[in-house]
Amino acid sequence: MKKMTIGRILCYTAFVGLALCLNQRVSAQDDHWNGTPGNNLWNNPANWSEGIVPPNDATAVPPYPCGNTNGPGGIAAYFAGNVWLDPANGDMVITVPAGDIEAPGVPQCGEENYNTIYGPEFGMTLNVYGSLSWDWTMAPYAPNPSARSHINMYNGSSMSTTGASINLGSGWWGISEGCYVTMNMYGNSQFSALGGAGIWWGGHLNVYDTASLLLNGYVNMFGEPYGGGPNINPCLSQSDGTRSLVIGGGTVTLPEGTMTGGGNSGSVASWVTRGILRPYGKGYETNDLIISDNNTNTIVTVVPLGGSLVRVYFQPVLKASVPLGTFQQLVLVGDYPAVTGVYLSSSEPGLDPASFPAPVYTSSNPNVISVDANGVATAVAPGSATVSAKVGLLTSVNTVTITVTDTICMAHRYSFTGSSGTNVADSVTGNPSYAATLVGGAVLGGGQVTLDGSTGYVALPAGILSGQDEVTIETWVSFGSPINTWAALYAFGYADTTGDVNNNLGGDYIALQPHTGTVTTQQTFGQGLPGFDGELDAVSGSTLDGMTNAHVVAVYHPYAGYEAFYVNGVLVATQSMFNNMSDPVAFAGPTYNSGSILAYTLGPQAVFDGATVPDPNNYIGKDDYAGDATLNGSIAEFRIYCSPLSAAQIYADYLLGPTAVIGPCTSVTLTVTKVGSNVVISWPTCSAHVTLVSSTSVSGPYTPVTNGTLTIVGANYVETVPITGSNQFFGLQ
Repeated sequence: MKKMTIGRILCYTAFVGLALCLNQRVSAQDDHWNGTPGNNLWNNPANWSEGIVPPNDATAVPPYPCGNTNGPGGIAAYFAGNVWLDPANGDMVITVPAGDIEAPGVPQCGEENYNTIYGPEFGMTLNVYGSLSWDWTMAPYAPNPSARSHINMYNGSSMSTTGASINLGSGWWGISEGCYVTMNMYGNSQFSALGGAGIWWGGHLNVYDTASLLLNGYVNMFGEPYGGGPNINPCLSQSDGTRSLVIGGGTVTLPEGTMTGGGNSGSVASWVTRGILRPYGKGYETNDLIISDNNTNTIVTVVPLGGSLVRVYFQPVLKASVPLGTFQQLVLVGDYPAVTGVYLSSSEPGLDPASFPAPVYTSSNPNVISVDANGVATAVAPGSATVSAKVGLLTSVNTVTITVTDTICMAHRYSFTGSSGTNVADSVTGNPSYAATLVGGAVLGGGQVTLDGSTGYVALPAGILSGQDEVTIETWVSFGSPINTWAALYAFGYADTTGDVNNNLGGDYIALQPHTGTVTTQQTFGQGLPGFDGELDAVSGSTLDGMTNAHVVAVYHPYAGYEAFYVNGVLVATQSMFNNMSDPVAFAGPTYNSGSILAYTLGPQAVFDGATVPDPNNYIGKDDYAGDATLNGSIAEFRIYCSPLSAAQIYADYLLGPTAVIGPCTSVTLTVTKVGSNVVISWPTCSAHVTLVSSTSVSGPYTPVTNGTLTIVGANYVETVPITGSNQFFGLQ
């Protein structure tokens, strides 16, 4: 797929925006954060690229603005320009200390310039104990769910703007369109947006204790990248997935009545209906909200708790049976005398965690399910475990049980050994409706399908991935040399053919391109229309040109937060992927239905030519984007699994080759022999358990063996492991 990456778009947009600012006043400058770890105070000049602390303009030259006759650093010192808070030197924390007053970009006489704080960016944290104000807007930015940026306001702190707004995960140009940002307000902190805007809202905003949030202008929930056109980050335009406003105390003061914001924001009542205004963390809840209007503003507070915590319990888990590596948020809630179901768990609970003892989670078997301090449960090994919790002296009145599986679920298999006309049977389902169709210059012969790189490809049935939470694509391929640029080995999703600005670009898809225009191989997960605007790619530094009988496997494992692809049994590239806690289209909404982001993205969509069929365009050797060439090469085997294959399973398949599959045997015996300084362990290839694990104790914990070498000899897997000199117990997972 011919793409402009998000990074390129942002860099270009930032350059344009900066150029406009500089053209307004030649004396404007940018000040960049260059702090290093352990030296993170805002008011330390060494932390800034100009060697000064904004707003002082130590580089100004006459004539000074506003008739200022004082030299640089004088009592009327002036700063006009933008401030950038990015982790240039690895410092991920910036602190405005108590008593410190910072006002970057606020002229001392009149409205001299549009000055913006860009950041905190790319997973940084800004901690405010003092005062921070700006002239135009603040734009925190984080485009990836694996690196959320945070603004924390603590007791006694204040932030304000008189010019416009805060762009909390949304904005009117591309550099603001990174929606994985959170702002927490603790104690009696105060935030005021007194300008004509207020907030562009695409992230998480949590108001606790007696904090005060005042938005004088409109509330906008849709991004408008600089220069118009489609949204750069589709998570802002498709749904309410990334945004939430949790009120766990304090006061939220909004413009009176309905906030229009260009027709984008709706009313407070609609926010409740949409599940994004969340009293004490609870979505779709009205009983605990107090909404009033004083003819000037709409004021939102919550019903007081009425006393101390009296009961703690779990809500049902999102998934009770999960594959290995999966993680999910356990939802621990508590009852107070006047309010029930208050969210206590997660890094963004319904109350300031300082107001109650931190929950303590206990797993009955941490070797199966581990739980961290925020209540995130991770599937470590096959089996079942039960989780309980305590908050102070209160023990949860119920528990949750999670079962971890490592079963292999093959959904479809096309071996290209024969056909009926142009149809190729699916040997797993045996259902004619799942037969593949040869198109154009796609020819069978010698147990494979050969694609001519011009008109030939294989069409798979619509809806073939519908409802699958995890997917693995496995194939054996011989590629042309060179491979047609941007040709797809596979593509599942949608193709837009309406003739609009996004004509034929494709959207909501997964694909793998073995030779991109940047001379790489990339596995893609594209969300929205066009899909490449919101694409997450696992990218290797080389192509697959000329490889013969290459074993290529792509894993999409959203509940474990990653996608990855392997070549000949070896991991080549990986990328973090949306999971059930950072899903950009279904943060906590009813449309989610406990499915993964993959199931949602490839599910029925009405925005693509009115399509209601899930993933209608599914191809082998062809992309959803009509402008890309088809694949030149031949394919001997193509499999689709409804489970995430592990690294050991993938390597075992590589050894078995395209004509065999991992067997059904679940009860096997290990054979161990000593050969020199090694032990040689073997077991039948019919085994469905192919990961060799070891422990120094028979009771465990057992971990995968990483210093062995797996081969196949006859009808057995054989792994050679060096002797360590201590007791070792081995098993299969």
